[in-house]
Amino acid sequence: MVVAGIMTGTSVDAIDVAVCLITHEGDRHSVSLISFESSPFSEASRDAIVQALAGNASMELLSDLPFHLAHDYAAAIRSVQREHSIELVAIHGQTLWHHPPISTWQATSGSALSALISLPVVHDFRSADVALGGQGAPLVPIYDHATLVSDAIDSVALNIGGMANITILRSGASLQDVRAFDTGPGNVWIDTSIRTTFGKRFDTDGHVGRAGRIIEPMLAECMSMPYFNADPPKSTGRELFSEKEARRLITKYSHPSGPLEDVITTMTELTAWSISDHVARYAPQTRCVVVSGGGSQNSFLLERLQHHLHSIGVSTEVHVHQHWNSKEAMAFAYLGWLTIRGLAGNVPQVTGASRAVVLGSVSRT
Repeated sequence: MVVAGIMTGTSVDAIDVAVCLITHEGDRHSVSLISFESSPFSEASRDAIVQALAGNASMELLSDLPFHLAHDYAAAIRSVQREHSIELVAIHGQTLWHHPPISTWQATSGSALSALISLPVVHDFRSADVALGGQGAPLVPIYDHATLVSDAIDSVALNIGGMANITILRSGASLQDVRAFDTGPGNVWIDTSIRTTFGKRFDTDGHVGRAGRIIEPMLAECMSMPYFNADPPKSTGRELFSEKEARRLITKYSHPSGPLEDVITTMTELTAWSISDHVARYAPQTRCVVVSGGGSQNSFLLERLQHHLHSIGVSTEVHVHQHWNSKEAMAFAYLGWLTIRGLAGNVPQVTGASRAVVLGSVSRT
């Protein structure tokens, strides 16, 4: 089956579309990338998302946003439909609120999107898991297991998007052996800091972070946040690692006469430390960390991650995933394929749900 997976993350940077060929032989599943494209949000959608995430959205805006997004997603799909015979679309939607185990909201209208593109659409992937007491996240581990598990070495699949999450893949692991969870912020506080201090969207290749020094009291306060010491299953988002909290920390610790680069360095260090600390605690025998997401393109962040892992005795090498920019969209294409085949997509020991369940809703025209 040819499936298009659509992913928009907490960084609100682009609409990623991965067209995949998914095949199976018995219990073995294969996901091959046919094409990948990133498209911008419309100005109306992006402005509405920013207002919603900041808590400044009216009911009118919140009602309109899923339909604005459906039109954006439809435009992104049409650009690849011309070249590929897509049979199914699987869409994550834009996370506006994540409050497990009570609620979660990934905004879009699957029904509207299906009508606009005349294809079946799988959407709302997280709600069923949350309803069964789970975190609704992370959902990518079932894809990591299908595509990355090795019979030779213990590895960790790391995605650094707005948040950072890891999937622990011991050698020869069955799906029941897999563990995964969010480690904390990925790019979210780095991006907020550089936007606040330098007016940039992100720190290209870590150039700004590399130029500064760590503000030790600021780092210490960040490291003391209870989330880092909590045991999995756990997941997090902008509700905890919010722009408001980042700005509070910046105001508190950035001295008017001090280099602004120090703020970016400190936030980069927090992300690197929090990831390495979780790897050391839960996967100390790891020999390979495979990194995807936008953070994989920040060489300074990866250097600090490698430094922390080695300094705490984890003998592992950090590598960038072959499909670093398309992996999450590919994962949701796979999750949509599981749904349409009536197969469970969550991993209960990862999310904390009471049982495995088929994820998502299917809208058809």
